[in-house]
Amino acid sequence: MSSIFLNPIVIGIAVFTVSGAAAKSSQVSKYESPDGTWTRESINAQLGPSFEALNPGAREDRPTLFKQPSRSCTGGFANRVNPYELGDHCFPDNDYWSESGQVAYAPDDPTKDPGLDRIQVFAYYDHVFALSPRLDLASGNPHPDPQTREENYTKLLGHSPREPVALVRNYGMLQNEALVIYRGGLLAVAGTQTSRADTERPYPGLLLPANKVPSALAVTTENEFALITVTDTDTGQGQIAVVALEGKYIPYHTWPYMGLVNQGSFSDFKLLGYVDLPMGKPTAIASASNGWWNGPSQTNNQVLSQVKLDDEGTRQGILKGELGWQSIVATKGYAVVASREENKAVFVDLSPLIQYVRESYLASAESFQRTVKQRGSGPRDWPVVFTENPSARPKVVLKVELQRPTSVLAGMQIDRWEGDHHKAYVACEDGTIHIFDASSLIARWDWEGNAPLAELGTVKVGRNPVSMVFTRFGDYPLPFLPKWPDGKPMQPEPLNNTFYVACRGDREIDAVVVWKGAGQVYRKIKDQRMGDPVAVSVATRGNIVSVADFHGRKILSFRIGPITGRYGEFYGAGEDGKADFEFAGELPIAGHPFLLNSANVN
Repeated sequence: MSSIFLNPIVIGIAVFTVSGAAAKSSQVSKYESPDGTWTRESINAQLGPSFEALNPGAREDRPTLFKQPSRSCTGGFANRVNPYELGDHCFPDNDYWSESGQVAYAPDDPTKDPGLDRIQVFAYYDHVFALSPRLDLASGNPHPDPQTREENYTKLLGHSPREPVALVRNYGMLQNEALVIYRGGLLAVAGTQTSRADTERPYPGLLLPANKVPSALAVTTENEFALITVTDTDTGQGQIAVVALEGKYIPYHTWPYMGLVNQGSFSDFKLLGYVDLPMGKPTAIASASNGWWNGPSQTNNQVLSQVKLDDEGTRQGILKGELGWQSIVATKGYAVVASREENKAVFVDLSPLIQYVRESYLASAESFQRTVKQRGSGPRDWPVVFTENPSARPKVVLKVELQRPTSVLAGMQIDRWEGDHHKAYVACEDGTIHIFDASSLIARWDWEGNAPLAELGTVKVGRNPVSMVFTRFGDYPLPFLPKWPDGKPMQPEPLNNTFYVACRGDREIDAVVVWKGAGQVYRKIKDQRMGDPVAVSVATRGNIVSVADFHGRKILSFRIGPITGRYGEFYGAGEDGKADFEFAGELPIAGHPFLLNSANVN
């Protein structure tokens, strides 16, 4: 992973680039036409060749996948499960969950529509499952997304362009609210029905200087930092704008410390400065850190809000990595950035920044108290900006030349026993995905494989792979993976070596598995109803893959594998219940969608 708002996740999807002297005067982005307008044609050009462009007059040879029939529900939560696709009939139940998020699109009329809607992609209420995507009516008016009407955001933007450039949500830590970057340079949030209490205001916002034109957005594994690729129109320099994040809302569930793990109900942003890149037009970014929190079992049976850094024993346990506290605060991290037009990809070491934050909070009781006391928005307030504290600035550590890189992905977690290394991926327009060993930038334990940062190999997917996301859920078994001595295949690592790719040039979603320096496509999702896939996302609560269909003006969803109900009901995929996946439904969009993601609704 992954950003009015959406990534992209994407974990970091391309949007703006600037070039030459003309850029200094007009600040024209690659999502804009030469006259400075933001149109579906300019976005289409930035996304690269479509299937129609590569295959004029091609014969339709894709299947029409089975879809579960949709049925009406008039129960207590009809706004979540009307219609529904799985279950005998709906009646009240005291167990429920759902998944909502955002879709960004090029609207038909940008003067009236900011191009961001709130959507629901999965729900279980009243004993039934809703699999088909729909507008999130439980949030009130989902078109446009409620956050686009926030008064503090409209004031910050003024007359600047308000359309979405990038959006990201985490695939590591829960991130209740998407981070979004607008065309006018505003970093903002887009939430769900329960991503914060009504009284938890204001929504944070950060406006970049006018000469910093944004293009892509990523977030580190525990929501510590946002990374925004920009082009400085005064110099033509490509950069990463580094933003420290604080997420103290829904306080029972989170830590209130800026720059440390939080659950993405954001309360404040601080721009720390810029990292110069050896490129002028960055178009994609992904990032990861090696902090990990997956529940109280990792923090001495305490939820985050109960973990107090002013307690000396707790602070010492985290600092020293004692049992029960080993992973909660990151020690390393990295970003991978690509420029499609300049045929470059670079790796950036985030460790100087992560170590600065870690030591400020953990080095001593005095340091912790000083950090909390000096927290503020000024350049010398904590966290101190890079111009005042240059030792904390992340560093470019590798540059490689690749032909037309389209999207990037940063691995964030590996299993202790599987024996693979941390991976990063750079996809290119011809369908080649370059596999990099990123372990030197993120490994923290002796048992983790560690090797120099270098390319390990490649794997081939469909043409023009414009979006990559991890599978979240482990497909098992996968024949490509090696076997244990007892003959059983190894488990996949769904946040490191299995991922989905939206291949625009071949109208398909490819599922990829990688081991060491090689890989293969183990599943292709094709359907006649999916005409132009340009972004892919996987839900948190259920194995639902959602796709933005740009020219089709819709989003589509696919259910992967079986679902087991609360009372043991088994729902296999496909008409015979034995298929690997099935079509879950589609939702028309009031424009051309190019970004989407979602999160659990608490």
